[in-house]
Amino acid sequence: MTLRALSGLLALPATFLLLRLLLTGPAAAHELEIVHDFWSSVGRVRSGQVELLLAIKQTNVDWLEQKLWAVSYPDSPEYGQYVNFDGIAEVVHGRPKSVRAVVDAFAKVGVGEDKIDFTLGRDFAVVVAPISAVEELFSAEFYLFEHVEDPNNKIVKSLTYELPQALVGHLDFVSGISNFPRQNRVSPRRHHQSFTSTKLGTDPDTIAKNYNISYVASNPGNSQAVASFLKQYFSPSDLSRFQEQYNIQSNPIAKTEGENDQNDPGIEADLDVEYITATGRNVTTWFVSISRTANKNQEDFLYWVQQQINDTSSPWVHSISYGDYEMSIPTDYQNRTDIEFMKFGVSGRSILIASGDEGVHCRKRKYIPEWPTCSPYVTSVGGTESLDQVWIDGGGGFSDTFPMPDYQKEVVEAYLNSGKTPPAKYFNKTGRGYPDVSAYAVNFVIVYDGSGTVVDGTSCATPTFAGVVSCLNDVRLNNGKSTLGFLNPLLYQTLKGKGFFDITKGSNSGGGSCPGFEAIEGWDPASGWGSPNFGLLSDLVLDL
Repeated sequence: MTLRALSGLLALPATFLLLRLLLTGPAAAHELEIVHDFWSSVGRVRSGQVELLLAIKQTNVDWLEQKLWAVSYPDSPEYGQYVNFDGIAEVVHGRPKSVRAVVDAFAKVGVGEDKIDFTLGRDFAVVVAPISAVEELFSAEFYLFEHVEDPNNKIVKSLTYELPQALVGHLDFVSGISNFPRQNRVSPRRHHQSFTSTKLGTDPDTIAKNYNISYVASNPGNSQAVASFLKQYFSPSDLSRFQEQYNIQSNPIAKTEGENDQNDPGIEADLDVEYITATGRNVTTWFVSISRTANKNQEDFLYWVQQQINDTSSPWVHSISYGDYEMSIPTDYQNRTDIEFMKFGVSGRSILIASGDEGVHCRKRKYIPEWPTCSPYVTSVGGTESLDQVWIDGGGGFSDTFPMPDYQKEVVEAYLNSGKTPPAKYFNKTGRGYPDVSAYAVNFVIVYDGSGTVVDGTSCATPTFAGVVSCLNDVRLNNGKSTLGFLNPLLYQTLKGKGFFDITKGSNSGGGSCPGFEAIEGWDPASGWGSPNFGLLSDLVLDL
């Protein structure tokens, strides 16, 4: 896992920079308290430009959720009758009054509508504006900040801002004024070894044999993608060598959205493209890079969201090996992101997100859940060591923000009543349980920067499982059926473990002093439903 991102009002892990959001007064003044300062101000900035992202309040969100359930439950008469992004935008879009309020507010400080880039549906606005105009509109003061550990890393930010009265009630949040960039909190764990031969560890041959996969996709309308943040680039030559090593039909990346410096590859990006193409063989694959940001080394998850929704040909399956502590993300931001996730499901797209690499991450006798993998509108992928043993460091547990969705209540209650749970004081037993599924997460062999190396993490499991979903889509598409879309109602209400290798040993304590969740028969918050048996699943999805 890797993502460091998110809203304009970020709270960062204590190991880096913690910014705490305070809301005061009717004008919603926003102040950021620097609890652990890794940035120092080197002076006021009065010229130049900043880029802002404004999340505009939307219409008909209730319709969106109702439609999601209608097209996602296999027993629904509307199952698989998806609505494309254009059709969704006709119903769910920026409130006209709110869009006008944004245009008028910026016009008063000399920023015309031609400087505002609206997304499909006019529910997000990207504005590149002079610092002087932003300071006037938001009562902000911009300074140049320098990272204390890297003086060459400089950013322009304001520590405080105030939402103008004219925009109160029209926005979910504003990004780009006070959000500080952060470093990677988690990433694939690289073993301290390199070697010439890649015939070691967990590899495509192991996965194909143990998950019963011998499928090569053939439908031209099928597609999959990996999301990449933080200037994580992939190397086409590494991918080509990896595929050649394992006799995988050559499947170069068909489309790269955003920046990719192939001379500066990253372990995460190489891992993602190598294993999604190893399991989703011959599926048209995109690499979606969100390295273009408002400030150096700063990324934002919503840039990925808006980019994919704007592109109506966005792939059917998305693999995301990035995340953060749930408690560090403002609830308003999480709720708005959920609305965007629902649009993916309504349009027939699947989102798979890594569950984390710190087990339950116990802090002060309390488990810390991961986001966005704990969202009820995505499919969370945990980690295993074998076909029956959970990975001790695989993320899993219960959300402190999102209530338990209806689709999983029955099986989660069964787990909670199993007598195998940790003490209730550690976790929120009424929250959304995750992961939903799992796959191998240890000793993955990749080609990185021209050489073989070995890595661990749910970053390994996620593209692996995503490729399996792409193959299942291919089976359905070749038989005139729809893609699988949002997977969770299918997993919990129809399959109920059928087509999966049940993981029944171990726990995800993360090696800490607190107990983790035990893997048991059926669903559990360490391994979900388990790992895929493609041969069985391919038959089961044809019967839907």
